[in-house]
Amino acid sequence: MLRKGVKIFKFINQRSALDVTQNLEYFKEKTDKDEYEYKGNIVISITSNKQYLKAYISKSKAKSLFQSIIDGNFTKLYPKGFIDYGGSIREGKVIARTLKIEMLVKPDNNDPSKKKVQIVFTISEGPGQKTSTGAYKPVGKSTVFVQSYLDPISMRECALEVSSYIQSAEIAAQLVGKPLHTFTAVTREVENEIGIQSILSSTDKGLMSSLNDIPKLTNDELKVLMNATQAEYKKRVEAYSNKPAN
Repeated sequence: MLRKGVKIFKFINQRSALDVTQNLEYFKEKTDKDEYEYKGNIVISITSNKQYLKAYISKSKAKSLFQSIIDGNFTKLYPKGFIDYGGSIREGKVIARTLKIEMLVKPDNNDPSKKKVQIVFTISEGPGQKTSTGAYKPVGKSTVFVQSYLDPISMRECALEVSSYIQSAEIAAQLVGKPLHTFTAVTREVENEIGIQSILSSTDKGLMSSLNDIPKLTNDELKVLMNATQAEYKKRVEAYSNKPAN
């Protein structure tokens, strides 16, 4: 449903390059629980120091993280920075991965009376250990790391783009009856899924084909429609405002 090759946000300077992509349509089948566990995530990729690393943030954590940036509450929610652990097994060895996002405040080199604020993304990898719950934790020091420094405006742009994309993806998935959440009682699901698809004709191929059948408006027609809608809205607001109180 969602296009895989989407770069939600990109930041480049002389020292590094940071990309934000998505893997939101990711489910893991759990037959013992009769469910598809939701594992969708946002992917952070950084290239610096001739190294390239990726880290993955679960959708729920990403929503909290980037919303805190938008609301200006990042340092309150994450006083020690946002830290997320992950890992993988490569060539039989457990590799632990750590993503840290923190805010640095220091004197401006050009004007010591002013403060320079930067948001630092750091991804590090090194030897790790897999716990009994399946989580990964670092063991010892990291062997490789990459960093990217964003200014506050760029960080806010990143947060707005990612939050907007996640919200749009959730709505799109919900409309076709495939919400971006864990599916339970998979084998007992009814054949006719509840959702907007149920109101479409059986001959339709899906929501997108139905939307494509709607006649497209020209720019001039769209402007006329928007102006008429705004005029009607204004008229109703004025009528409501002039309505005598009971």
